[in-house]
Amino acid sequence: MTVFLNTNGDLKSHKLEVETSSTIGKLMQLAFPNVKQGSDFEEDNEVYLQNQDEDFDKGKTLEQCGVKHGDILFIGKCKRVNLSISYVGKTFNVETTPALLLKNLKKKVSEHFGMTDQEVSDFQFLLNNQAIDDLKVMVGSLVSYSSCCVSLIFAPKRDVNGFIESDQQVFKKDLETSEYLSGEIDGDWGLVENNNGPIWPIVILWVKAKNNQKYYLRFDLTNYNQLAPTAQLWNMETNQPLEQVSWPNWTLRCQQVFRPWGKPCLYLPCDRMAFEGHTNWVQEHPSLVWQIGEDTIFKYINEVYQIIN
Repeated sequence: MTVFLNTNGDLKSHKLEVETSSTIGKLMQLAFPNVKQGSDFEEDNEVYLQNQDEDFDKGKTLEQCGVKHGDILFIGKCKRVNLSISYVGKTFNVETTPALLLKNLKKKVSEHFGMTDQEVSDFQFLLNNQAIDDLKVMVGSLVSYSSCCVSLIFAPKRDVNGFIESDQQVFKKDLETSEYLSGEIDGDWGLVENNNGPIWPIVILWVKAKNNQKYYLRFDLTNYNQLAPTAQLWNMETNQPLEQVSWPNWTLRCQQVFRPWGKPCLYLPCDRMAFEGHTNWVQEHPSLVWQIGEDTIFKYINEVYQIIN
């Protein structure tokens, strides 16, 4: 399976192919092959799953630790990271796991300063006056051992770049995230790129089902990702909505999501059109409701993949 690794002082996420039967210790050896055998490397460094507080037992296998394909891991010496975040003259100090994603840190910062979802979506972190665009970076990657502390500035994107990214630019960046790329690499989903294809904000992505059939989804990404996407099954040959007789229907979940119900979209909490009139979904399905300015197309496409597989 494929996992993505982060470590101290390196903002890049590194892809690694590893067996689920490999131990955490073996993972560390594969990740750092130049480390001398018998050194104190394994003893000095710890391994964490994204946003996880407790480090892994190095004698356990990835499967025993619950590590899944596409997961992001942190390997490093800093067991805790002290952060100081500055925002309009105010400071927020917090201690976290080194495996905390900037996406989750952004939520902590917004809650501390009482910012709305709309307000916080236009902000990003600055490290040494350089903007950090990837919210999948872990805070442990921002620090070096042995200080394990860092100061960040939380500033509007317009102050950083002189402009706000367009919704299409945001979407293109989201196609480069490790969570989306891991599925694309495995052939689970992909973007239909066609010079004669639809014009933004319409895009078409495909998702492969358990029978190896590709199902195409025509997305309307208006004001992405400040608004949730909306999508419907699509027939690429006729350039029309897919005929109902061809919809996935082999499980109860398929029948719930892919069904005619009065709106041209999938019956999903993360779908913009479907969410209208279903405010109860916030309490009933909080993990599937679109988080403004935070979620990416991965959330929608991965949910469809889980349903048809």
